[in-house]
Amino acid sequence: MGWGIEFKSDIFLSRQSYSSKSEVEDKISEISESIVDCESKLKMLAIATPKDIVSTEDSGDMINFFNDEVLGLVEELEELTVNRFKLNLYLEYLNEGGTIIINE
Repeated sequence: MGWGIEFKSDIFLSRQSYSSKSEVEDKISEISESIVDCESKLKMLAIATPKDIVSTEDSGDMINFFNDEVLGLVEELEELTVNRFKLNLYLEYLNEGGTIIINE
């Protein structure tokens, strides 16, 4: 006999509508690809030579450019990760026999 806690998650998927489980799986795959793209861009910025990316010689402009780029990518990565997590929870609900919920 195992010990554990069972609970139901309340998830709100803002402005999203799915008519089948395969649509949810497709969206998860799409988000996963976007996450890989963000990670690749961050890696490229990490190994890049600043002078090859920014055309200005001013070091302040280079720092601001890289700061803005990295912050934007990190925010996008966080948003995608949270959205994928919510969709995975929804997919788990569907796999356990739940029905597609359509709010109009």
